[in-house]
Amino acid sequence: MLDFLKEKPMNIVCIEDVFVTASEMENSIRNSKVNVNKVSSVFWGSDTKNGTQKMLLNVETHGPEAEPYPEDLEKYLGDCDVLLTHIAPIPSAVIEKAPQLKAILTCRGGLEHIDLKKCAERNIPVVNVIRNAIPVAEMTIGFMIGISRCFGFAHYEMMNGRWNRDFPNSGFSMTLSNMKIGLIGLGNIGIEVAKRLKPFECEILAYDPFADKKRLERNGLDNIKLIEKMDDVISQADIVSLHMRLVPETEKIFDARCFSLMKPTAYFVNTARGGLMDYDALIDVLKRHAIAGAALDVYNSEPLDPDSGLIGLDNVLLTPHIGGQTEDAIPKAPRLLMKEVDKIIENNITERIANLKDIKL
Repeated sequence: MLDFLKEKPMNIVCIEDVFVTASEMENSIRNSKVNVNKVSSVFWGSDTKNGTQKMLLNVETHGPEAEPYPEDLEKYLGDCDVLLTHIAPIPSAVIEKAPQLKAILTCRGGLEHIDLKKCAERNIPVVNVIRNAIPVAEMTIGFMIGISRCFGFAHYEMMNGRWNRDFPNSGFSMTLSNMKIGLIGLGNIGIEVAKRLKPFECEILAYDPFADKKRLERNGLDNIKLIEKMDDVISQADIVSLHMRLVPETEKIFDARCFSLMKPTAYFVNTARGGLMDYDALIDVLKRHAIAGAALDVYNSEPLDPDSGLIGLDNVLLTPHIGGQTEDAIPKAPRLLMKEVDKIIENNITERIANLKDIKL
C-alpha cells in the first residue's frame, strides 16, 4: 500500500530531539524497505528532557501550532519526500512548504503534534507506532493494585516510623479477581492493559465506539464486555481506567458528572492524557471521599503545581508522568516504527496508518 516508498529513491528529513537521535532514525530507515536517497536532519525542542517535555505538553494540549518547528527545517522541505519525526510539531505550514511530501512517519502513538486535517487535504499517510504501550500498560496495572491495596500510603507511614494498617478504603479493599475493571478506550494501550488483566481473572468492561472486534479476538480478548454507553461502564466498574486519545471531542470528557456516577468504593486511574479529565472535579470528589481513590501519572499542567489540591490527600497516588519512560522504550522507537512501515510495504497491513480513513491510497 505504501509501495511508492520503495519504488524510487526518497529524500528523508529526520527531526530529532533529546529523546530520539537523528542517527538512530537514519539507521532505522536505511535498514528498512524504504528506498533512501539522502537523509537530512534537524533538532527540535529544548536541550533538556524536562524542557522538551514541557514543550510537548503544550503541543499535546493546544496542537501543532502551539510550539515553533525548527527554523532550519524549511531549507530541506523543497525536495522532502518523507518526514520522520518523534514529537516535533508538524503544523500546516510545514506541510504546505513541502510540495513533494509523500508520507509522515512518527515514532510515537499520539498524533496531537501533526496537522491531520492538512494531511488529509494533501492525501498524505501518517504512520505511527506505539512504542510505550507495554510500559504504560504495566504501570496501569501497578496503579490498580497500588491504589486499591494502599501501597503508597503504607510505604509513607512506614517511612515515617508508623505501623499503620488502617486506611480510607480498609473496609472494602478487594483483590482484582473480585473487581469489575472498566476501560474507557480500547486502543493500543487499552488492549495491552486488558491482556495483562486476564491472569487476574477479573471481569473487564470497556467503552470504545471504535473498538475493533477482530483485533480483540486476535489478542485473545473476546471475553471483554463491550458496553455501548460510557456512563454504564463508569457506574458499574470498581476501577475506571482512561485510555482515550486527547482530541477536541474528548477534552475534559471525564467531568464532574462522570465522577458522580462512580461507586463510592471505586477507584479512578489515568495514565493517558491530563486533558481528558476535569481535575477540579476529581479533587472535589477525593476531598469528600465520594470515591475510594485515584492514581494519576498525567496532569493538565506539568510539572504539577506544588500548591495543587491533589497534594496531601490521603486517597490519591501520584507519579510524575513516567509511565512510558523505561530505558528500552523510547530509544528503540524508530526501529519499531520502521518495522511497521515494512509490514505495510510488504504485507499491506494497514493498522498503523493512523489516518487511513481520511485518505485514498
